[in-house]
Parts: sequence; C-alpha cells; structure tokens
Amino acid sequence: MSENAIVLMPEVAADLAGNTEQLGRYLVQMAAMMKTIQNRLEQLEENERKVTLSHAEVKDVQLLIRLRSAEYCEKYNIVSPGNLRRVSNGIKRAVLTRYGVKDLHDVPAIARQAVEAQISRWSDVRLMMKCRDALAAEGGT
Repeated sequence: MSENAIVLMPEVAADLAGNTEQLGRYLVQMAAMMKTIQNRLEQLEENERKVTLSHAEVKDVQLLIRLRSAEYCEKYNIVSPGNLRRVSNGIKRAVLTRYGVKDLHDVPAIARQAVEAQISRWSDVRLMMKCRDALAAEGGT
C-alpha cells in the first residue's frame, strides 16, 4: 500500500456513499426548483410587457414631448407653430418606432422611464434643417 493512501472503515465508506446519494437528490430537487423559478420569472416578464401605459401616463408623455419640442425649437432658433408640430411629431414617431406600436397607449408600461429618457435626449438634425427651410420659406429668420 502507498504511504498516501487513506483507508476507510466500511461504516464510514457507507456513510459517505449515503451522503453523496442524498446530495445528488438535493441537487436534482434544487435544479427543478430553479427551473420552476425561471419559468415563473419569464411568465411575469411576459405579463409585464403586456401592460401598457395608462391614459394619464400617455398625457404625461405627450406633455414631455411638447416641452422637449419647444426646448428643441428654441435651442435651434426654429420656433414657429408649424415647426413645433413637426418636431413634436418627430419625437412621437421616434418613440412609436422604437416600440413598434401605432399609438402611445400601446407602449409597454415597463418602458416608461426609457421613453422619458428617449424624449429628453431626442435630436434629429435632418428634421431641424427641414424646419429651418420651412421657417425661411414662411419669411422667418
């Protein structure tokens, strides 16, 4: 026998085999519980995506769009009723396109903070140039 070999008494070996078998059963049970939890989380996330913005939340988003539109037009000196409408429509279109919906009421409620961030960061240089051209055609600055 080698010097590093460990000799186990039969009772200890039997206990270790039993413990290993029990541990294997626990691992199988734990894996089943984890799978159940994962399925439930996926189901909750899917249900959460189905919940859309309330009418009051849509009104808030529309107000944010109007405020951002006014801020944007002021920043680029393209203020006119037509340009405010163009910019507001551009912001709204960007939000609707991002979520693949046709109406703000269809935007997932879980995305409200992302929508607000998108509105606050929104910029479209091409639209701004069109607004400048429109303002010049109207006889503005």
